[in-house]
Amino acid sequence: MAKLILIVDTGVDDALAIMTLVKNGIKPDFIIAASGNSDLDNTLNNTIEVTKILEENIPVYYGAYRPLIREPYYEDYHGQNGLANYTYEMHEFNKINGIIELYNTLKDEEVDIIITCPLTTLALLFSLEKNIIKNIRRIIVMGGAFALNEYGTGNVGDAEFNIFYDPEAANMVFNSGIKIYTIPLDVTMNPNFSIKDDDLNKMHVNSNESKFIYELVKYMVNRHGSFEMHDPIAALAYLNEKAFKYITGKISVDRNGKTLLTRDEKGSCMVAYSLDINIYQKNVKNLFF
Repeated sequence: MAKLILIVDTGVDDALAIMTLVKNGIKPDFIIAASGNSDLDNTLNNTIEVTKILEENIPVYYGAYRPLIREPYYEDYHGQNGLANYTYEMHEFNKINGIIELYNTLKDEEVDIIITCPLTTLALLFSLEKNIIKNIRRIIVMGGAFALNEYGTGNVGDAEFNIFYDPEAANMVFNSGIKIYTIPLDVTMNPNFSIKDDDLNKMHVNSNESKFIYELVKYMVNRHGSFEMHDPIAALAYLNEKAFKYITGKISVDRNGKTLLTRDEKGSCMVAYSLDINIYQKNVKNLFF
């Protein structure tokens, strides 16, 4: 069975993506934290904090601390620390390079990858050796905005943040020839999948874990009016591939991070355009709310 590696830039929805997997009985073999929603120190600490809240011993390693060629770009969307300003004691973390750890794993074992952050870490991995990607069975990417419907219009101009942060890395990954399932804003911005005040009001806050979730999501709802479950929905693509409808093709990325899908049945990229709401409710939303 292929190992599962999760690559994150832990803000609020990354935190719930990790929890979605664990609550569905899937424990990543290790997690790589990279910059994106916040700087690397924050995303590393945030990721470790989530594993502690879950009481799961999941190794957390570090990935890319900046885009390939551009300066880092941080938005204060998830709070100053990237985790809704949730306060906790900072963690001691091992100084293992997750890119090298993933490289060594791929020498001998098949791997599935879920990435809910900018694609820099994977682009750096691919630059180490041409043949190292042969043991990657599939990659699930949360990213892109393809204008396949009214929701796929971008959240940073015409682009989605993860792709906008490092478009050069995204282009490299999407054109690697690996089987890639892309979960874009076209799915995740559908208001049927967002969390609102009513959901928070129904939540039972009776444990450290539920208090943690409540505080994170309440911050996002209060600040932004709703909370979009981008990364947990991407995790669902690993749990149940049949939950989505996909278009097969090739993806290109322009210098501003805008993604374009060219339909091609021989393409290696599958772009989701709809999600079964009943499967979402059962495997994601009902775990938390």
